[in-house]
Parts: sequence; structure tokens; C-alpha cells
Amino acid sequence: MKTLLHLVMLAVLFATSVHASDDKPTIRVVADEWPPFSGVDLPNNGLSIHVISAVFERAGYAVESDVLPWARIMDGARRSEFDVVGSLFYDPSLTEFLDYGDPFYTTNVQLVQRVGGDHVFTSVSELQPYSIAVGDGFLYEDEFDRADYLNKVTVTTTLQALRMVAFERADLTLDSVDVVNYATDTLDPDLSGRLEFVPGVLTSQDIHMAMRTDFPNLEQTLDDFNATLREMRSDGSLAEILAQHVKP
Repeated sequence: MKTLLHLVMLAVLFATSVHASDDKPTIRVVADEWPPFSGVDLPNNGLSIHVISAVFERAGYAVESDVLPWARIMDGARRSEFDVVGSLFYDPSLTEFLDYGDPFYTTNVQLVQRVGGDHVFTSVSELQPYSIAVGDGFLYEDEFDRADYLNKVTVTTTLQALRMVAFERADLTLDSVDVVNYATDTLDPDLSGRLEFVPGVLTSQDIHMAMRTDFPNLEQTLDDFNATLREMRSDGSLAEILAQHVKP
């Protein structure tokens, strides 16, 4: 009788566990067009969405994803239309309505010049004499982003900024080395012979996802994400995903 009761209890616990997994909500993940981290024409919508989806799915969640304009993402996240925003550097201003998960990739941010240029990055203040093409609303590095004394020429995309430098309409631009490499290798290979990185790294930035603060069971969901991400980093499956999107 005791053995039968024990088996019944185990069956109940198992059924409860399965039911709890089934009750996990579907997570809507969005990111803006920023290859190789996210993009509509990229495999699995890019590195960021691929990693985020794989982590949540391994943790037992269903995932839907999309690549949308940044303004649309911010509006939807504030209105709780979207659950997770990917392809993010850390931005304190977003923590008003988003909670960040642990980072899953780190990228260097460097300046770009025309081939043969003599620039060397030493400090933000020493960039003052030069015109610098920057993305509208892009974040690069705190001191640089706040430096309103610099001659910043606003553009829409990284590719546009690179072309401005290549064709002498700006002296410099900057972005993640992975974004620049993707643009010059894939989007416009003619640029690869015209542009080069300026010696010196402006900063290293972690790539994150962040979840809306009013998501049901937010703390547990973030814990699930972070714990599963650690597992995937440990067993090599994270590295396998990253290798599909960026140069080693």
C-alpha cells in the first residue's frame, strides 16, 4: 500500500511539472535591423534573436520573433506589446521599462577611416577636429555619446555611414567591429578595399536582451534565461550558435 501511494504521488508530481511547463507563456522577441546581430535576411534572424530564442526554448518556453524598426520596438515595449528586446547594449534609460538579462556576446567598438588614413584613437576629446558619421539614436560609448562638442553627422544606417567615409563625405565613423565587417564583407564588398579600422578600441560592449518589467513572473523568467544561458555557455552550444553568425 505504501509503495502504491508513493507511485501515485510521483505521478501527480510529474503531471504537475508537465502542466507547469505547458503553462509557460509564449515570449515575443523583437530586435531592430542591425546585422549580424539581427536582420530579416539573416539565418534565424541573426545572432541575437537566434541565441535568445534557443535559450528560452531550451528553458521550456515557446518563442515568436520579429525584426522591426527601432521606434516601433520602443513603442511596443512600452505598451507591453513585445516581451523581449534583443541586440542591446546596456542603456540605463531603458531600465525604466525593461530588465536586462545576462550578456551573451561581447563586441569591440572601433572607429573606421579611409585606407591610408593616419588616425589613431587615444581619447574622445581628440576627435573634435573631424566629422564623424553616426547612426540616428545609436549608442556607442558613454563619453562619446555625450560629447555634443563633436562634429557628428547623423545618418540612418551603418552602411550609409561607411559609404560617407569611403567617399570623403565624412572623416570617420564607428560601430561594432562585427557590424562593420558584415557590411564590408556582405552588404557592399567594394567598401572593404576603401576602409580600415583606426588603431585603438573605443570600448567593448556586451550584447544583451531585456524583458519588459511587467512581464508575468518576470524574476523567474529571467532566472530561467540566465541559468540556461550559463548551461549553454558551459556545454559549448552557445559557441556553436555564435560561430554561425560572426567571425571567430
